[in-house]
Amino acid sequence: MPNFQHSRFLEQNAVNQLLIPRNDALLSEVSVDDSTFSLAKGPFSFYERSVEVTPSPSGAHVTETFTYTIASPFWRLLLGIPIRRFLKRSGGSEEKLWWAPPEIFDSQTTRTLSLLCIAAVITGYLGALLGQTATFAAEEFGASDRAQGVLLAMVRIGTLITVVVAGLADKHGRKRLLIFSLWSGCAITLLSAASPNIMILGISQAMARGFATAISILIGIMAAEAAPKGSRAYIAGILTLTAGLGAGIPVWLLSLADVHPRGWRLLFLISFAFFPVISWLRTQLHESVRFHSHQESKVESGLAPVVWSRFAALAAVAFLILMFAAPASQFRNEFLRDERGFSAAQISLFILASHTPQIIGVAIAAKISDLRGRKPVAAFAVGVGSLFTVLAYSLTGAGMWFTAMIAGIVSAGAGPSLGVYGAEMFSTGRRGQSNGAISIFAVLGSACGLLLIGDLSERFGSFGEAFTLLSICPILVVLLVLVFFPESRNRELEDLNPEDLPSEGTNED
Repeated sequence: MPNFQHSRFLEQNAVNQLLIPRNDALLSEVSVDDSTFSLAKGPFSFYERSVEVTPSPSGAHVTETFTYTIASPFWRLLLGIPIRRFLKRSGGSEEKLWWAPPEIFDSQTTRTLSLLCIAAVITGYLGALLGQTATFAAEEFGASDRAQGVLLAMVRIGTLITVVVAGLADKHGRKRLLIFSLWSGCAITLLSAASPNIMILGISQAMARGFATAISILIGIMAAEAAPKGSRAYIAGILTLTAGLGAGIPVWLLSLADVHPRGWRLLFLISFAFFPVISWLRTQLHESVRFHSHQESKVESGLAPVVWSRFAALAAVAFLILMFAAPASQFRNEFLRDERGFSAAQISLFILASHTPQIIGVAIAAKISDLRGRKPVAAFAVGVGSLFTVLAYSLTGAGMWFTAMIAGIVSAGAGPSLGVYGAEMFSTGRRGQSNGAISIFAVLGSACGLLLIGDLSERFGSFGEAFTLLSICPILVVLLVLVFFPESRNRELEDLNPEDLPSEGTNED
């Protein structure tokens, strides 16, 4: 049965345009016969378009019949509406799509990205959970701001798990370690709901956060290894958005913490719902083609000196940006509750109002990063985003709400512009190990920032002054990106890492 039919009256020139294969922003076709066309490349597992023309003196009545299956499990309903609208109105190759990738995706890329987006939802939830509930857990356990800082810093010790898992992924495969980390992260989070004190909560969440970070790294690696060269930032942006969707789950349900002093524990129990999803992912997701190629080649890629310089630059940026961003995120609820008098419901409303527009920043930054370059986008996102973050912690009333929204939109651009570098700057045989090691510096930075802000906020009596002092970190990040980072836009991974043998069978044409 056809998905839909589209009938209209057209002049002869427009009719002729419909009788040639399409080659537009979404897909390219090949001719089956004079009036039937099948898929050459596009985000469909099956596609066929047929054209029926009934001539008339002034033109022709045309009926297009589209039959297709979007190669995107779970997300088909979301994608179905914009794809259908584009198929109906496009009759030529000039029309642009703001939501389409810079390059046409084939079915395998579409399917892989869709599955990784589901995993990103889970890791977003795991990564955001403690940050949203720490204030309420600390209240139940009678912990101070400084104790919260210690708790949130201690959680970062889980990076040791990240290093091990990411390193093993270079030897045993990305998929195997990704599924293992998903299972482990959700199981430990489920157990965290029964924590009898803040120390046990910290230990269990340290382990869960370690697996969550490993999941994020492995998702990024698998996405980069599957992506066309001109769309890696776009894909990083999509993954950022879906991770944000997962991070929103605790925000949407944060009002449960107001129901009972132990209501925050209910948010940890949600992890149980992800177990059947992980089981399904295990059967649907395939191993990276580039990893298979590397394994079959039996070539040890080694680390050339230039890679060490890349590692140093990425590690420094990871340390500095998390030193500012981690406490800015983790202490937000404490700031809103204690300095602004917000309830849990008001906190949820503030976060949703200030974070939902981040979609705009991610979408724009991802597209520009692929089309114009990563470095200027990253520098602008980090520099301007941090400025408005400081203002949001310093102002009250409408000014706080407005600057928080702008900070969210602008800083969100750092995700797709910087997020691709970790996968791009290292060879296939060292991609997991290198990113796992970089996560140590990210964790050290976040731990230092959390401890410092926790102490400074109590000393100054205000989070605003503390973050103003710490804003030196994003300033240094901007300088490092502009001076030391290479421009990797529209370059193959093998071009960036010549120690890799050319991979055969990738979906990059």
